[in-house]
Amino acid sequence: MKNILYVLFLAGLSLALFSCSSNSSTSSTASTTEVEGTWITSCFQSGSYYRIQTITITGTDVVAKYEFHTDSSCSTDYLLYEDTYSSLAIGDSVTFSSGSTGHKFSLNVVSFKTTLQVASLVSASNTASYCGFSDWELNTVKDYTGKTCSSILYPVANTTFLGMYKLVGNNLFLGDFISTGSYPTLVYNTIIYVKQ
Repeated sequence: MKNILYVLFLAGLSLALFSCSSNSSTSSTASTTEVEGTWITSCFQSGSYYRIQTITITGTDVVAKYEFHTDSSCSTDYLLYEDTYSSLAIGDSVTFSSGSTGHKFSLNVVSFKTTLQVASLVSASNTASYCGFSDWELNTVKDYTGKTCSSILYPVANTTFLGMYKLVGNNLFLGDFISTGSYPTLVYNTIIYVKQ
């Protein structure tokens, strides 16, 4: 299920406008202070669903929530993902072609969890033994860290992800979190997290 939504999300992102780090990258480490707090997007369309994304950063701990809804006001719940990370480390600074600045960063996987919020999704997930589980329940959190879900293998705990962000005032822009040993080169300009 997440793989379908994930593919739809990535397809949507591939059509988004990007900002490249074309100027410079300066080697340094920084405090997490500039990104600490809660950052939230407005309700936006993603495939046939609508989403609100929230990132909460406390020290070196990060919790990313992805709320899926079936209506354009994001008031009818469908599905919730919650990804938890630890050991956030802010690395090299980046200056983007726009003149904005940001940093590369790394963090470690703690867990990937989901909550199914409609009965039809619970039934379909149980029938398909989604992520190897046949005991899905409505509004009950399920941890799928390290599980294979519809042929997608999700990382195990302590997997290191690399990322990059751009900070413009109270707006945070992120690139993908990747675990291949190289940092992303882009941040997505169409998904804007606003500091709360």
